[in-house]
Amino acid sequence: MDNSILEGLLDKQERITVADQIYQKTRQLLMSGAVPPGEKVTLRGLAAVLNTSPMPVREAVNKLVAEGALEMLPSRGLRVPKPSLPKFREIVRIRCCMEGFAAAEASKIMTDATVARIRQYADEFDRLGHRPKIDTLKTIEANRNLHFTLYEAAGMPLLVGMIENIWLQIAPLFSLSMGSKDRKSESWESFSHHAALLGALERRDAEGARAAVVADISDAALYIEKTGNLDNT
Repeated sequence: MDNSILEGLLDKQERITVADQIYQKTRQLLMSGAVPPGEKVTLRGLAAVLNTSPMPVREAVNKLVAEGALEMLPSRGLRVPKPSLPKFREIVRIRCCMEGFAAAEASKIMTDATVARIRQYADEFDRLGHRPKIDTLKTIEANRNLHFTLYEAAGMPLLVGMIENIWLQIAPLFSLSMGSKDRKSESWESFSHHAALLGALERRDAEGARAAVVADISDAALYIEKTGNLDNT
């Protein structure tokens, strides 16, 4: 085979690898809740944050637009979408089904070591949530780690991938359920739901684990509806 063809293939593979890395980093940025819903972003801005050139960012953005994590504006700019109220409610129903199922399946094969990891994330969330000044991004990260450690324990990677994709569409809204000055952290229902989840996992109680996760999702969603100014169309 012509060496130039091999070199071309290697160059292409390198570009794909870089683009994929930028895609994953951009996904993580959006999943972190660091960019609020409705916020406009630019390729140059994302490239600066990710310390790269605009080209691989453009490829990543195109994928994220297709996945619904970013929205292309008529001006060719980009925006983190804010779902309408009907779409948000649909996503919540889907989350309850998928994440409740994942929790139930995970509890059936849960190891003590995994329960201990989930407890560590629950303790971290509790500690962060009760600080005088809430670090929203770290608190969201602790919550996400708790949930995905649980879901990954089900041993169903396709399901985890689907849950990640649905989180990607609404992750920017999560900060609304934690960052409001009108809602003191002491009133967060998540503390009791996490405690109920851990109790169910220790008992290997599948339905108890499902119920705790569904209640956690549902209560956070109700608060987001009150504060998220979601369009009712």
